[in-house]
Amino acid sequence: MKQINKGIICLLSGMALFVSCNDEWDAHYDRNGSVPQVSLMDLLRNDASLSTFTQIVEITGTDSLLVSDQTYTVWAPVNEALTNVDMTDRAALERLVKNHIARYTNPTSTQPGKYIYMLNGKRMAYDDAESFNGTSLEDGNERAINGVLHKLRDTIPYRYNFYEYLSVYPEYSKVYEFINRFVEKRYDASASVGTDSVFVDYNPMLYSYYYGIGHIDDEDSLYTMILPDNAAWDKAYAHISPYFTTYNANEAVADSIRDVQTGQAILNGLTFRGKVDDPASKDSLVTVTGNVIYQTSRYFAPYTKLDASNGLMYLAEGDLILDDTCTWNKEILVEAEYLNGRTTSTSTSAYVRNTDVNSAVQGVSNNSYLEVTNATGTAEVTFEIPQILAGKYDVYVDFVPPVIDGVALAEEKTRLEFRLVYPRADRNGTSNISRDDDDDPDLIIGGDSVGDNKVKTLKVWSALELPAANYYDGMWFMDENNSTDDVKVRTTLRIRTNVKASEVNVKYRRRFRVDRIRFVPVP
Repeated sequence: MKQINKGIICLLSGMALFVSCNDEWDAHYDRNGSVPQVSLMDLLRNDASLSTFTQIVEITGTDSLLVSDQTYTVWAPVNEALTNVDMTDRAALERLVKNHIARYTNPTSTQPGKYIYMLNGKRMAYDDAESFNGTSLEDGNERAINGVLHKLRDTIPYRYNFYEYLSVYPEYSKVYEFINRFVEKRYDASASVGTDSVFVDYNPMLYSYYYGIGHIDDEDSLYTMILPDNAAWDKAYAHISPYFTTYNANEAVADSIRDVQTGQAILNGLTFRGKVDDPASKDSLVTVTGNVIYQTSRYFAPYTKLDASNGLMYLAEGDLILDDTCTWNKEILVEAEYLNGRTTSTSTSAYVRNTDVNSAVQGVSNNSYLEVTNATGTAEVTFEIPQILAGKYDVYVDFVPPVIDGVALAEEKTRLEFRLVYPRADRNGTSNISRDDDDDPDLIIGGDSVGDNKVKTLKVWSALELPAANYYDGMWFMDENNSTDDVKVRTTLRIRTNVKASEVNVKYRRRFRVDRIRFVPVP
């Protein structure tokens, strides 16, 4: 019984508090506490100083909202603030209206800094009782039956989000059109009721967790983005496009692949999470797609900074700084110990060996390497080289000295040969290049002494030019019809011993230890 009485007391107290708050609110407008029986639209039409804004509301059809029984707050600019508005630009008028109306009642007594969501989803707040989002109030708290009206001395500055900015300004049409071409309709099960199916726009270029560049159209997200204008886009495109040259019997298909991959290469270096107000103060920055930028000052230096509603924009006008080897033309690393993409010849044995702080050789990548050996013939292993672009590479192979297996083997040697197979650009098929000269001293791999305890690097080819890309892009992986099992790597590097029968165990052994393979892009 005591618990019930306490509950009733709490309920009555709460009701009293609610009534008290509403009494104070009503008294703020009318000494008798009465609520005016007019709509927000009536208030606008009855105020001659707001006639221009009223006209805009009617042109955009927003007047239907302001006569409804739903509650809104309107911040209406006076006529003098709207003298330069183009009344024929419907899209601009809709942006203006939605930037000045919010749902629910938001009086000037609202806590400063508390976010209020406008009809366009943008977040705004009172600075104090006399200023809203940086704009001074001329008058406020005029109550209607369905909300409250405030009068502003000026318009609230419209801050575009990144996606809006790209869509509105024609000088950024190329990056916008590229992003927008991937929009698709997806079924929304949560919004569909019964037989009424609801479909929504979905853009994997933006929303994909692994490959998207970020929700740049979302007012609740926060990013920093570099926006290239058309001239900057064209210049970057012309520079990058040749690297994605590929062959297809249908030339239009080859051109389409190159176009999609080039556009993604540009986009992958443009977006960063959060607001990066002073890039030069950062040792490095990571793009949304996971690329690490080290020369941050240089990367952002020539751009104009501009506030967006969901972050910071850096406008690239005429030129785009892209650190090629950080964002799209990256070094390709193949760890020899990984089983995937590795094959050995018949009778060749391959063993994964691990190292630690006590190992005779330090500096082994991932603390593991592959030992390749054959007791009866040529020791041979072939590695797939994924994501090759059409361009020049320095090709390196890192070897672990034999002293890793003890001092007794410190001077063990072998002679190797290399063969690279790569796709052609002029027709279907592959070409190859070999390095297998018996008299090439650099192809003799092994230890020179007991103290030879560092990983040895052999530069197999310098500035080797590959004519065609063998590359799979993010959009390909985002396609639900594709899987990693469908990837066909057509670029391979074969490493094998080149030891005559008469040389076995006399001069050379048919054994070598591979740490990793590196294809380093040459600018």
